[in-house]
Amino acid sequence: MKAVIIYSGKGGVGKTTTTANIARLLAEHGKKVFVIDADINTPSMNSEFEGEHSQENIWVHSSGNMFNKFIYLEKSMVRQYLELAKKKLKSINPDFVLIDTPPSVTNVHIELLSCMKVGYILFVTQPTKLSNQDVLRTMNFFRERCGKVNCGIVENMCYDNIRREYPIKLVAQIPMQDRMNTENLLSNAKQEFQKIVDEILTCESVILEEYSTVNGYDESFDITDMYPMESRIRKYVQHELKYDDGTEKILSIPAPKFLSVRTWGKVRKYIQAHDNLGLRFDMRIDNCDEDKIGRMVKHFQNDENAYFMVTNSPITEVQLITGEIGICSLLTNQKGHFEIPRISYQTSRGNVVLFPDEVMPVDMELLQRQINDGYIMLSDGRYLPPKETVEQCYNAFGSKVGLLEGWEQIYDEWMK
Repeated sequence: MKAVIIYSGKGGVGKTTTTANIARLLAEHGKKVFVIDADINTPSMNSEFEGEHSQENIWVHSSGNMFNKFIYLEKSMVRQYLELAKKKLKSINPDFVLIDTPPSVTNVHIELLSCMKVGYILFVTQPTKLSNQDVLRTMNFFRERCGKVNCGIVENMCYDNIRREYPIKLVAQIPMQDRMNTENLLSNAKQEFQKIVDEILTCESVILEEYSTVNGYDESFDITDMYPMESRIRKYVQHELKYDDGTEKILSIPAPKFLSVRTWGKVRKYIQAHDNLGLRFDMRIDNCDEDKIGRMVKHFQNDENAYFMVTNSPITEVQLITGEIGICSLLTNQKGHFEIPRISYQTSRGNVVLFPDEVMPVDMELLQRQINDGYIMLSDGRYLPPKETVEQCYNAFGSKVGLLEGWEQIYDEWMK
C-alpha cells in the first residue's frame, strides 16, 4: 500500500476535489483506492462519493457518511476515528491510501502522523504569493515528523500556463473551470492528473502502528500472596510480588488498595475475606470488579480524555441524566474505596466524579449510532438522549439506574 497526504494551508483551494479526482483516475487504472477524509469535524468527501463504496475500486472513510448531523470530535475520538480507518484499511488491502487532511496544521495531522508513515505529501495551492509562503512554513512541520519524504505541489485553479518557482517540485497545474463539476474537471485536465498519479507511484508502503495503553499503573507483576502483619508500632499488609521478568519483591503498605487492573482481583478477594478486620467490603467494591475497571482504564489509551456514557446517574450536586455521553478524564490514587480509579465527567456546571460501575466506554461506532438515533449535542459538548428514550428507561428501571422522580425537570434545565 502507498500512502499520500493531500494538504492545503487554507480551505477553498480544491484539495478535496483534487483528492477525489486522483482516486477516480487511479480506479480507472484498476487500482484499489482507500480515501480517508481526515477533515473529521467538517467533512466533504461524502459529497464527492455517496456512501463508503459507491464506485468500483474506491472506498471512502468519512465522518460525513457516519453521522447525519454536525459533530465535534475531541482528541480521543480523532484517535478512534483513525483506528477505525486502520481496521477498514486492513480488510480492504488497497493499492493506494489517499488522506484528505484539514486545512492548516491541526491535532489531526499530529495524530495521523503518529500512527502512519506516509510516502508522499501533496500540497494543493493556488498561484498566489501567500500559497508559496504557506508551503515553506508547513514543509518544516512535515519534515520534523516524517523525515525525508517526497513532496510535490499541485497548482489548482490556474489562470495561465506560467510555471512558477516553488521550494519543491511543481507536479501539475489544474486549470480554472467555468463549471465546478469535479468529474468534468477530471476529463478536461486528465493529462495533469495523470502527472500526479505518475509522481505518487514512488510512494513507500504505508505502516500503521498500534497504540499502547499508558494509564499510570504498573501492569507488569502479579501478587502471589497477601497477608496481614503486625509489628510493635504498626499494622500493615504484606504483598509478595512476582514480575514478568522473574523478579520477586515484597511490598508492605498500611492497608490494601488498588495497585493495577491486573492485580485488583487478588486485592479485592483479600478485602472481602478480611471484612472482619474493618476493611468494609461494600457494594461499590463488589460492583467494581477487574472487568469494569479494566474497560474504563483501557479506554483512555494514550489520551488524557475519552468519551463515556452514564449508565447509573449518582445523586450529586450536579445532576446527570442516565444515558448521556460526555468527555471524561482519568482519576488515579483517589482517597476512599481502596483508591480504585474513577473518572471526572465534564459539564458546564462543574465536574462529576463517577465510578467504573456508573459508566461505560463509548467508542466511535457507538457514538455514531446514538447521534443518528437522535442524541442531542449540548453547548458543553455532551450528548443527551432523546427525552422519550429517557422516559422509557425511567419506566423500566427507575432508581435502579439513577433516574428518580423529577428527572424531567433536570433534563429540561440541561436542554436550556
